[in-house]
Amino acid sequence: MTFKELIKSNIPRSILIIGLYILYAIAGALGEYLFKNSLNNIPVSYTHLTLPTNGYIYWTFIQAGMEIGAAVLLPIATITLTRQSQNYLHQIRSDIMKHYYNSSNDEKVSKMQNELTGNLKLLTTNFLTPWVSILSGILEIFISVGILLKMNWTLVLVSAILLGINFLLPKIMEKKTAQATKEVNAKNEKLLNVIEHWLGGLQELRRFSAYGRLRKQLHQASDDYTKASKKSCKYNTISYLFNGWGNALAQVGLDFFAGILFLNRSISFGEFAVAGSFGFAVFSAIWEITSAITQIKSTKELRQEISELRRNEKRTVKANAYGVSVKNLKISYDQGETISYPDFTIKAGDKVLLTGDSGTGKSTLFAVLLGNLKAQSGTVTYLDKNNQPLENATVGYLPQDPVVFPVSIKENITMFTKKLEQQVLNVVNKVQLSTDLAKMPAGINTVVDLKNENLSGGQRQKVVLARSEIHHQPFVLMDEVTSAIDQKATEKIIDELLKTDQTVLMIAHNFTPELKAKFDHEIKLEKKGGHE
Repeated sequence: MTFKELIKSNIPRSILIIGLYILYAIAGALGEYLFKNSLNNIPVSYTHLTLPTNGYIYWTFIQAGMEIGAAVLLPIATITLTRQSQNYLHQIRSDIMKHYYNSSNDEKVSKMQNELTGNLKLLTTNFLTPWVSILSGILEIFISVGILLKMNWTLVLVSAILLGINFLLPKIMEKKTAQATKEVNAKNEKLLNVIEHWLGGLQELRRFSAYGRLRKQLHQASDDYTKASKKSCKYNTISYLFNGWGNALAQVGLDFFAGILFLNRSISFGEFAVAGSFGFAVFSAIWEITSAITQIKSTKELRQEISELRRNEKRTVKANAYGVSVKNLKISYDQGETISYPDFTIKAGDKVLLTGDSGTGKSTLFAVLLGNLKAQSGTVTYLDKNNQPLENATVGYLPQDPVVFPVSIKENITMFTKKLEQQVLNVVNKVQLSTDLAKMPAGINTVVDLKNENLSGGQRQKVVLARSEIHHQPFVLMDEVTSAIDQKATEKIIDELLKTDQTVLMIAHNFTPELKAKFDHEIKLEKKGGHE
């Protein structure tokens, strides 16, 4: 993420922005410079207020026109730059989202939220906005130096000496400011994680009156973020203070030297009066530029992180698995137990039930099969439709807590694939969702309301089951996918599922012996390994 990229994102608009800022700088400088002529046309004797006064009025009106022009040009330029910046950030946001979509790693929602909102907001404040100050400041310096040079070249020499002081002062706080900004970003991400992890279980905390623990966790994270923000604010304030002192010293020094030149009749009274203003413009511009540069440098690591996220990461196309073979598989938890799994092979079309008490590693096995968890030992070999080994294979997955989106039930089932819409009614019947839809005024077109939860847990599970059926994933892992569905409907769903040629590995707790018997075989996990 660079200023060059911002310019290249829309070159015609960038040219317009630069042109507007140039006109703004010229208009503002000329307005200030022409004030010299107004002062030089003030009559020395107030007994003759004729022609000289007319000159004063003339130049005052010219100056006013220039100042008004500058006042109009600045907001237009700023608005235009803001539009370009926001379009640029929109593209960055799209690139980051594409990265997360194509990435093989599942990032935490809080981290993605921070990257897509908080970090980009920080970049707007500390990277994009400061460039406005830099652009306008550079123009002000060039124009102001040119005018001072026209007045008397020694004014430029003195200004250069004083500017050297202004350049040195910001260096004092540069590293500390950058480190403080980095710390604020880290603490902000930590706070978001705490919010996600603890407020996500708010109902459970209420149930067990655990407000004290919630308060402690949030208080700690919030306190850390507050301290980091205060520290960052302190260093920024000190940096501004140093800059302000240098600017004031330079301003007084230039005014003093201009007064000496006036007394020596090297410059006119009007030039003496405006010299300080142009000196102030130069020093203010330097102050703004150095402060802006400090802000921009503080975002270096963040911009590097954003650049990494924007790299084109092509999603690996994996073949569909039809089965799997597991041998000598062991999973060890950090500071926890080691789970050993029995050897088993699931062939294409097999319907297998995975059972076992809580803690035997059923969900962990699914995490390994999905590629989300790496085993310490053993092999997992995916099989094609002919039961031959596959590499880089993928399997379908239906979690116990089904994932639905705030669109219609039909779109949740088809996942926005138009050609599948004709099959929707058929799969809806297979998963026993028809009765539920009949009670909804909009039927299959009912929009899922995630906030108010207009679908029950069982209805959400049926929607996801229909999604799996219509997309016909060859091999599907199902984790308690009927836990919220009544027994009668579950039996009908299982009957329909067993008729398909899909390979199924299903976790279930509450199945009757009769329902279990319908599966090809059962893998029962036990605390110390278990057997098939």
